[in-house]
Order: sequence, then C-alpha cells, then structure tokens
Amino acid sequence: MRTHKGHILSLMLLSILLFTACSPAIESRPTAVISYGTRNPFLITATPMPTFTPTPAPLGSANNPIVMGLIAATPPQTQLDALQELTAQLSAFLQMSVTGKFFPDYLTLEAALQKQQVHLAWLEPVEYLLASEKGLLSSQLVSNHLGVTAYGIQYVAHKDSTLISYYDVGSGKATADAAIALAQFSGMRPCLTQTKSLAGYWIPLAYLAQNNIPTQAPVLTYTYSAAMRAVYIKGICDFTATYAIASDPRTSSEVIGDLPDALDRLPIIWISPAVIPNLSFSASPQLPLPLTVQISEYLLQLGRSDAGRALLSELNQYEIAGLEALPDDAYSDLRELLAATDARLIELLP
Repeated sequence: MRTHKGHILSLMLLSILLFTACSPAIESRPTAVISYGTRNPFLITATPMPTFTPTPAPLGSANNPIVMGLIAATPPQTQLDALQELTAQLSAFLQMSVTGKFFPDYLTLEAALQKQQVHLAWLEPVEYLLASEKGLLSSQLVSNHLGVTAYGIQYVAHKDSTLISYYDVGSGKATADAAIALAQFSGMRPCLTQTKSLAGYWIPLAYLAQNNIPTQAPVLTYTYSAAMRAVYIKGICDFTATYAIASDPRTSSEVIGDLPDALDRLPIIWISPAVIPNLSFSASPQLPLPLTVQISEYLLQLGRSDAGRALLSELNQYEIAGLEALPDDAYSDLRELLAATDARLIELLP
C-alpha cells in the first residue's frame, strides 16, 4: 500500500517538474512596444484651412494705376513736372488713376513691361522695335518733328566724281529705284558715322545689301559733318550717307560755315523714302482696347493746341509739333531693311 502511494506521489512530482520546465519564464515574455511615430486613428486632426489668392485691384484704381514710362537717366525738373501734369490730366479725363515713371535705360523699362508694371511708353525707333518683337507694346501715335513724322537717308558724293544723280531737287524725291541709283557705288568706300546710328550707318548699308551692291569697309567719322568734309576734300572715301527729309545736314552751321559751297560740291545721288518713324507713343496689349483708344484720342487732341504741344515737347525733351496715328505696320520697311544686315538691335541702344 505504501509502495503504491509512493508511486503515485512520484508521478505527481514528475508532472509538476515537466509543467514548470515547459512554461516560459517571466523575463522571457514579450513586452508591448509603443511606436510614437505611428498615427493613432482615434486622434482628431484639424482640417487644413484653404489658402486664398488676393484679388488684384482693378487697373486704373489707386492701388493699381496705369503707368506711363519714359527713358531718361537724370530728367530735369521741368520734365518731371511735365510728366506729373500730363498724368494728372489723363487721370481727370479717364476718371482713373494714371501715374508716370522715368527709367534710366531701355532694358530697365523693358523689365517693367514684362512684369506688367508699365502700360504706356514713349520710345525711339530701335527701342520700339525691341519692345514690339516681344509683344510688349503696340504703336499708337508718332510725333511730328520739323514737319514730318518719319525721315529717311540720302547718299552724297563729290561733284567731281563720275556718279550720276538720281535726285530731283524740285520734288525732293528720287528719280530711280535704289537698285539702279546705288549700283554705281559698287566697289567704292563709304564714310559713315558710327555703328549705333540707324541713319548714319545701318540704313545706308541696308539699302546696299538689299540690292546686292558690294562696297569696301566704311570709314567711321562719328559725325555727319566730318563725313561730308571727308567726301569734300576727296581721297578718304567715295561717298557718304546722312539723314534726310526732316532736314538737310549739308545746310547745318557746322558744314555751311566751313564749306559755303557744300550744296554745290556735295550733290545728292539718291534719297530714300521716309522709313524711320520719329519718337512714338505705344500701349501695352494688357490695356483694354477701348481704354487705349481713349488715351490716344486724348493725346491727339492735346497735340492740337499750343499749350498741349509745349507740354508734350517738355515731357520728351524733343520738339513735338503734333501727334498722328501710327500703326505697327508703319515699321515694316524699317524691319525689312535691318533684316538685310547683321545688325543686332540690342547693340544699337545708347
């Protein structure tokens, strides 16, 4: 009996030992790991607020005025006053805010045009060509200066040369096409002013290039009077070219004072049409067309009064006898001529 009970106790002890051995130790039990980088789905996250782009003030309002730009590095007080007066008149006429700004050079003005910070501008021909080819401005008006709104060039040679003149003194016009009149310059050497000049350099070369007339490298004289003196004394160059139509530099005091017989000794061989527009007024395509028309009409009327002409002349430091309408295609001949040369407009800027 005692043996049987001992056997049973031994079995129970063995079972307890086996159970204990198979149970994991407290130290080996896994511990919970909390990750603070994992989003808790039960947390409430605020909804981001929408962003709003402020609506720009209407063009012509006090906070977004129409801006007229001019180029002048150091404008005198009279010019500053003229700009203030003109923009004040336009503001009253349009019942809108119009202001003005001077820029030290064309490239600074162009940067403002690209940012749509300027809407109106007064420009010389090269400046307008640069702005228009980028779609920044469109021509509206041109100034009447010395009785004309555009000018051309004339080729001049010495009377003793064998060159034939194709110029009618009475009408002031050419009697033959450029191809015929200029062919006689083939192989000759011109005296021209300097490489930033339209009338004194690029347009004379353009007519020759356009008609396939080869000439020798030009002698640079830097002034029209020096070029005419060089032709007058002979031996330096065979012909020259000057601006024309607006006036005749052969009659300037610098020439006629030293060369009283210049008109006789330096005949005009050929004269071009008026292909270079004067100072022009242009508008940005960002302006509504009806508004551009209103501004242009106001300036046209202004140029018909003595006080208006004086104001426009003071504003531009340039004698303006009036304004006339001038569409962009008025520059077509000038563009075609320059295309015949290797001129880079950006290099023609002052």
